[in-house]
Formats: sequence, structure tokens, C-alpha cells
Amino acid sequence: MKRTALYDEHVRLGAKMTEFGGWEMPVMYDSIVKEHMAVRDHAGIFDVSHMGDLYVKGKDAGKFLSHLTTGNFERMDVGDAKYAHILSEEGKIKDDMIAYRLSEDEYLCIPNAGPTPVIEQWFESHMGGFDVKMENYTDDLVCIALQGPNARKIMEGISPEAAKVKFFKSGWVDLGLKKESCKGFLGLFSEKSLVSGTGYTGEDGFEIIALGEQGVELWNMLTEKGVQPCGLGARDTLRLEKGFLLSGQDFNEDRTTLETGWDFIIEWDHDFIGKKALEEQKELGEHDLWTGIILEKGIARHGSAVYKDGERIGVVTSGTRSPVLGKGIGMAYLKRESAKKGESVLVDIRGKMAEGTVTRPPFV
Repeated sequence: MKRTALYDEHVRLGAKMTEFGGWEMPVMYDSIVKEHMAVRDHAGIFDVSHMGDLYVKGKDAGKFLSHLTTGNFERMDVGDAKYAHILSEEGKIKDDMIAYRLSEDEYLCIPNAGPTPVIEQWFESHMGGFDVKMENYTDDLVCIALQGPNARKIMEGISPEAAKVKFFKSGWVDLGLKKESCKGFLGLFSEKSLVSGTGYTGEDGFEIIALGEQGVELWNMLTEKGVQPCGLGARDTLRLEKGFLLSGQDFNEDRTTLETGWDFIIEWDHDFIGKKALEEQKELGEHDLWTGIILEKGIARHGSAVYKDGERIGVVTSGTRSPVLGKGIGMAYLKRESAKKGESVLVDIRGKMAEGTVTRPPFV
């Protein structure tokens, strides 16, 4: 298993470690609920350095990424961030990613940890005809997410300039970290870090990308501000309360963007792999829909079947107990006619039927 540059810090802080996407990562430090509520009420930090870092450069970089995803990357301004889906020819989601436009012909793409090798290979196999190059810097960089309603105030105490970075924008900021001597793309990080107004919790916050050698210093800079370290357990419950997709669980090249309900990210003004399949599915209008279910009792898990009037109408892909609501919540693909807010359903939890109510996320 791989380890991030912050592994020793996690162990020192007593984190419970687990395997995730081929990386040994902290699942929690104290308790998932405590870490979850710290982010909802104040702020927390996450080591998300296991996420991929694919640097795409060239005259056709924007055109290339637009061809491969649901997003039109040519229409981005320098400093913008964009969320998009990478699709197969059949319109199925191979992975989702956020990408930053660093310059007119440079982008940094952040796919998920497990799928990164697959996405790297997928990108390489489609470079023909494009003036573009790609390099993988996943092992050279760290990414720390500062999330929560007080994240901006905390960032102001570190760098007023960084605190001004807006939602889905990014910028190069000197955070006062020790300077490192690097060449090429990594040289961009020698004196400044890439700060973006992005995250996976539904709260205000930032994601900070820096050199691996600067990781511990950056992490300690934040913990010394009294920010709660958080593991993947809280990251999962936080994203679930907001109805965010999890690669490999809510989709695994078996669902389309239309089925997930995230079709608002599709920019139909450009051609991309999978577009024809999505257009056909949209016109037919019979696909399942990914939606939320609230349970008064019990916790639905991945694979739990959903029923209505004795008929199986769908399956749960993610479920947990919401720390904020104090109830079970789940996300499920349901038949369109049943995916309506207020519909009563039954969820099979280890052979026992639990009553649930369909709702549209976010839950909180």
C-alpha cells in the first residue's frame, strides 16, 4: 500500500488507519461523529493526498479534456476549477474529477485515488490527434482540505490572500512554507501553494496542494490553529449528508451522469466521449434516478434492496446514520416513478424491512 507524506503524523496523532484505493489512510482519530460535527460547527482538516494529480499541458489541452469529459474546459478562465465526469463510449461514468486551469495551456486534473491509474491510461489512449502531454505527480504532492463554516476565518490567520480565494476558483499563494528547490511543473510549488475554494463536505473551505516535503509543515500549521484532524470516516458521512457521489460505490462504470441526477454538470455545447449515449438516454427518459431516502429506524448499506408495494424498485449505493439528523440516510437508484419526494418505501436491512421516505438531497 502507498502512504502519503503525512502518514507518520497520522500515526503520531493516534489515527486508526485503513486501506482505501490502494493507500493506507486515517479512517478516524477520535470518533467519526466528533470529527463530523467539528466540520459542521467549526472546521476540520483532511489529508486527501491520495487523490490523483495528473498534469495536462499543450496547445490542445483544453480541447483534449473537453473531448474526454462532460465539461467544456476550453471555456474556463485561468484560475477556474471545474467538476466533470469522465465517461465511456456508452455514457457510463469511469470516474469524476476536479480540474484547475493553471494557464492557457496547463491543467491539473484530480481524479479519485483508486481509479487514477485507469484514468491515466484512458487519457493516454486518447491523445492521438491532440497536441498535449501528461505527467502524473500524485506521489510528489500533498493535498490538505480545510473545511467548515470557520475555515475562511482560520485561513485569514494564515494568509489573507488565500482566504480571498472564492468558491471553485484557485490561486497560487505563498503560505510561508519552507522553500524547496524543484524544476519543471513541481517548480511552481517551490515558493507557492495552489489554494482552491473546493471540498467534499458541503461546507465552506479550501483544498491546498503543496509539495510532499512541505506536507507536515502545512498540516501542523493548521492543527496549531486548533483545527480538528478528520479521517475518511467523517469525510464519507459529511459527503453523504450533502448527497455527493463516491466513485467506485455510487458509480463504477455502471451508471450514467443522467442517472445520478448530476446532469447539470453536462455542458452539451461540445462533443465528448459518451455524449451520443447520453442524448439517446435523455430522449428515451426511462432511466433510474439516484435520490435520497430517510429512515426513522435502521441504517441502509450499499447493496440494500428498496421495495414499494411488494416490488423491488431499486438499490441503495451509500448509507449511514446522519450525525446531524440522528436518523439513517441513504442514496439509492430508484425507478423514475418512485423517485419522488415524499414517496414511502421499504428498505431491506439484513432481511428486515425498514420504513423510509424518499427525499431529494442534500439531507442537511
